[in-house]
Amino acid sequence: MNLKLTICALLAFSTFSVFGQTSFDQTASVNMANSFLSTLSLAQKAVANLTFNDTSRVKWSNLPLEQVYRQGIQFKDLSDTQRVIIHRLLRTVLSQQGYQKLLFIIQYDQGILERLTKANSPIAKRYGNMNYWFTVFGTPDKKKIWGWKFEGHHISLNFTYSTKGVTCTPMFVGINPALTTSGPYAGYNLMFEENDYGNQLFNDLLPALKKKALLGPHPVDADVMTKTGKEPHVRDKKGLSYAEMSVFQKQLVEKILEAWIGNLTPTLALEKMRRFMSHKENIFFSWYGTNNTNELHYYSIKTDGFIIEFSNRDGGIQHYHTLWRDLSEDFQIK
Repeated sequence: MNLKLTICALLAFSTFSVFGQTSFDQTASVNMANSFLSTLSLAQKAVANLTFNDTSRVKWSNLPLEQVYRQGIQFKDLSDTQRVIIHRLLRTVLSQQGYQKLLFIIQYDQGILERLTKANSPIAKRYGNMNYWFTVFGTPDKKKIWGWKFEGHHISLNFTYSTKGVTCTPMFVGINPALTTSGPYAGYNLMFEENDYGNQLFNDLLPALKKKALLGPHPVDADVMTKTGKEPHVRDKKGLSYAEMSVFQKQLVEKILEAWIGNLTPTLALEKMRRFMSHKENIFFSWYGTNNTNELHYYSIKTDGFIIEFSNRDGGIQHYHTLWRDLSEDFQIK
């Protein structure tokens, strides 16, 4: 059974509370995080294991090396054994879909390094598979609040653990290029669903509803809009409401949600999907761009507390920036 069918089946038969104790077993995450910490030298631990209250925990960025300063330990400064443990930790919370997406993004960033190096570009060193950072915040323990961050170009994963459960946002995932048209990887098309389902939803709208969803031109910076979570657009009621959509369009909304939430293991995905869908009557779909989905565009799916964003930044290479935030849970369950 694939992940989406698993989520659907669990949604149909699960009875645990959306807001109560999660059924996700944190043991593997705790064990992997502690295993990683046990391999660190004192110097490594000083940068890789920060206090839970360290201000860097609640900061995030998708920018490459030299464009943002990051706390934590860089992958180039880790041994193979240490990197293996980090990947094991990632797989305790990411589904096969989410983990493979992560690997492709890192692989593509290595491709950028190789292309720019070959062209003698002065910015080549910004990119590559060693320019990712990892940090553990606090002491991994099922009875304590702690977390970790995995971040670099086009990736920001932020997981927080407590006795109340696990939070998974902000989650930034990007790719450049999404579609590879030449070379040994010709035909690779990453994050196809995130783009395609949004296009399908917009294209399926009748003219009057399309006009309501279209709020303006593509953003000037062609980026996601929710940098801090306090921007006015987060809680406005602009766009097309879920109630105004057809049954097929509502199904596309759920498919869009699954494209992001499905990056998590089925148990976590179920919990987060239930949280989102419990507010489905407050969902709004907004579009920035033109009526032509082949041109640059941005869309969002949001409720009062959740937002998922997608921006196609460059039509020629299909450069995508995407973000999922649960504003009531970002960085910590309250």
